[in-house]
Formats: sequence, structure tokens, C-alpha cells
Amino acid sequence: MTDVFEYLKKYGNISFKDEEFNEIDGLIFSRLSYMDFSSYIKPSKYFSSKNLNKLIKTTSILKDDNRFRLKEDLLILEQISYSSRFKDIFIKSYVKKTDKDDVKQFSATTFFNKTKNNKFLIVSFRGTDGSYTGWKEDFELSYKSSIPAQDESKVYLKKITRYSNYRKVIVTGHSKGGNLAIYASSFLNPKRLLKIYAYDSPGFNKDFLNRKNFQRIKHLIKHYAPQSSIIGRLLYHDYETTIVDSNKALLNQHNLYNWNIENNHFKTLDKFTYFSNKIDNMVKTNLQTMTYDQKVEFVETLFSLVKEMTEDDMIQFGSSIFNFALRFRKVLANKSEETKKLLSLLFKNGDKKDENTPIKVEPIKNKKVGPFLTLKDIFKKEESKANDIIDNNI
Repeated sequence: MTDVFEYLKKYGNISFKDEEFNEIDGLIFSRLSYMDFSSYIKPSKYFSSKNLNKLIKTTSILKDDNRFRLKEDLLILEQISYSSRFKDIFIKSYVKKTDKDDVKQFSATTFFNKTKNNKFLIVSFRGTDGSYTGWKEDFELSYKSSIPAQDESKVYLKKITRYSNYRKVIVTGHSKGGNLAIYASSFLNPKRLLKIYAYDSPGFNKDFLNRKNFQRIKHLIKHYAPQSSIIGRLLYHDYETTIVDSNKALLNQHNLYNWNIENNHFKTLDKFTYFSNKIDNMVKTNLQTMTYDQKVEFVETLFSLVKEMTEDDMIQFGSSIFNFALRFRKVLANKSEETKKLLSLLFKNGDKKDENTPIKVEPIKNKKVGPFLTLKDIFKKEESKANDIIDNNI
């Protein structure tokens, strides 16, 4: 079984002319957008550019761990810096915007291949950065026609392509970044697009999917999600999803570094897991029964609690559901009985069912919050310890 690092070892010295841009390259560039290039690509110099290969060879960027969210980010940069495949890739137009008041978290980076016979532009949109602002914006996708980051992505892509000599554009993104890649591309002339790569990204509401501008670009979308995907199955998708094999479990499958690769493509599977299908079914069922006001009130109620779990705008979830539950217990200790009762309704245990039993969702109804996806029902087999903690502390 191989991963992205093995791919770079095998294909890192093969040019894009000899080995065309593929889904694994799209994954690499979608991950690069998470890295902080602000010291090298100033937003005020929107179209200044620097050689990516030379930039990441500098010792300062490799030693500054604050620029990276995952330990693998440093490793992938080191491999790219010695790869001839990426020697003609330049980086420009790094943008990062966060506005807590407007609930906006947006970042994008543009790369371009300068090879004479193989020129192309890569626009990569960053996913959620782990902040309170970023996660709340993601949840607002469930009831808003558009979120601030989507509006920013539309402006960014139009500006990049309007003043670029590169006729063909590849747009990519992971998680919310994939959603932004699709959204922004729908406002572009399809003739300018080569491909749209979206990795485990949430979908859209039905109104957006029915728009003519989306319908004319949907054949260019390549959407990938791991077998137990959660994020990548939220909302609705009017395009095919390729199911990717991952050697990790639960939320760790959302990490691109945990996806399995065979040569220059992903190792694929025929179907999602029971766990993923159940979440997909429950979320869609609950969203359909919620009114607009209930969705708004639910998001505001949830994030009034989540905000207490943040430090400098970063949510302290921990690395697993178990750690999240431990943190949640501390928050509950200072809550009123009324709040605890509300949480009890939200996380109430569903009926136990065998995995072979057909899924039938019965939404939990509450005057204030409305129906909601039950935490216990989802994680009863995967994270039993988290359930025990919630049982004992609500």
C-alpha cells in the first residue's frame, strides 16, 4: 500500500509533459493551500510570483513549524523541493482573510507551470483551518444560499483568470476548499477549465445544483471521498464521487495523508461503509424536516457552546471523538440544568439496531432546536468510550 510520499518518490522526477497532471497532483496542491506563505507572497502584490521549488528550499520556511498544521506538511514540502516535476511551478496570489464578525475564513493560493509546451494554472482553495470562525461558516452552508468564503472564492478565481495569459485552469481544494473550488468554477466560462478536483468536500443545497451555471461545469468535477466519509457527504452532490480506500478510521480519514494510492491514482472501493451511509441518511433527513429558523437557531445554540471550547479562535477538539468528549465534559460542568437538558435532547441515544437492519431515521423534535442528528447513534460502534463519558456527564 502506498501513499502520497511514495507517489512523489516514483513520479517526482517525471515532467508534467511525460506524465499529465492527475488526481494525486491535485491532492498535493490542495494540501499546499493550507500552508502559510504570507511572508513570501504578500497579498498587496497580488500577481508577484516566486519559484515554488526554490521558495521551499529555504531553511527558514522548513524550520518554522507554525506555518504547518500537520507534521506531514513539512515532509511533503521537503520532497517537492527535490522533485524535478515541480521545478517549473511558480506560486503567486496567496490570500488569507479571516473575519470573526462576518463569520468568514478564506484562503487561496495560485500556482502555475511555466514550461513552454505545457502551461497550466492551478488555483487551490484552502479548507477549514480548525478555527471557531471556520467551523461555524461550514455549518452555515446548511441554511444559507451562500457563505462569505464562497463569495470570496468567486471574486478570487475571476480576478486570477481575467488577468492571466494561461488559457486552461485547474481548480482544486480539500474539505470546504473543494466546495469553494466547485462554487467559484460555476461562474467561470467552462472553456477555461481543465478539471475541478474536490477532496472530501461538502456539497450544496438543491437550489445551487439546479442553476444553469453549475450544470454546465459539473462534468468537469472530480470528487473523491474516503469510505467512511462524513464531511464529504454533507448536503447534496449532483456529481459522481469516487470512493477512496483509507487505512485510518472515522474523522482521521478526512486527512489526505491517510488515503491509499496505487501508482498515479487512488486505490478505490465500490461503496461507502454502513457508518458513512447512516450519517448521510440521518443528516439529510433532519435537514429536510428543519425550518429555516430552526437551522439558524440550532447553529447559534451549538456554537454558543463551542465558543467556550476555543482559545484564540482555535477550537480545542483534540485528535479524536474521545478527546472531544473529555473536553466537552469540562464545558458541561459550568452549565445550567436547562442547558444540560437541551444537550441531553441533542445527544440522546437512538434505538439500538443491528448493522444489517435497514436504516429508519426518527428525528428528535424540540421546540427550540428542532430535529438533530444523534451523536450516540452514529458513534455507538466506533467510539463507545465517548458515549460512556457523555452518559455520565449530561
